Amino acid sequence: MRGAGFVIVCLLRLSGCVLLPDAAEQAYRNALRGEEAGMTRPAQVQELDRAIALQPGRVRYWELRAIYRIDMAKYGAAEQDLDRAIALQPRPYLHYLRRLVRCQRERFAAALPEFDTAISGQPGNAQFYRGRSLARSKLKQYSAALQDALQLIQLAPQQAESYYARAVALAGLDRKLEALADFAEAIRRRPELLYPLLERAALLEAMGHLPAAAADREEFRAKQQGLRCAPCLDPFRY
Repeated sequence: MRGAGFVIVCLLRLSGCVLLPDAAEQAYRNALRGEEAGMTRPAQVQELDRAIALQPGRVRYWELRAIYRIDMAKYGAAEQDLDRAIALQPRPYLHYLRRLVRCQRERFAAALPEFDTAISGQPGNAQFYRGRSLARSKLKQYSAALQDALQLIQLAPQQAESYYARAVALAGLDRKLEALADFAEAIRRRPELLYPLLERAALLEAMGHLPAAAADREEFRAKQQGLRCAPCLDPFRY
């Protein structure tokens, strides 16, 4: 039997057989094309509902619906989709996505095993270390968070998020001046990221630098106006 996502149609032509999508695959493609067609997220989810009802054994349908549900802030439903996807095919990235959802639900301790699994499967993937570092900082495991951040910077020294993760861990370890330098580096590399501004403002306030902290908060408010970039506001977005 040929690929599960297709029905085989043999045409009486020199080109031989042509593969056409079945109904489930067509619904999945409709959801994907919705990005360009201006389809709403709920409408895209409806297409995936149809695809899953027709072919519940296809991992990519569950994965994409989970991603759309994350966009809609329906984290409980997204986690259920990822549970199903992982049961079908336990890929490292699926564990990483489930970790993202658990962090959004502030289940940081439950997220750590997902990071461990993801890193075990793909030890060279920088974003896995970033997520685990931030989750460990949320749990006040700052020394372990710093180790992840150092590994992250080795893997992705060009990314602003790497310096942000190290800054958070350093701030937790009371290494304030080093943390300020890393926050500044993160902001310099990606000025559209807004969450480093808030973190730096909180650190500056703790250090008694109130005018500088107020300037960071004012810059945050100004840049936030009309912003349509969820990852710019949330370090736990993929």
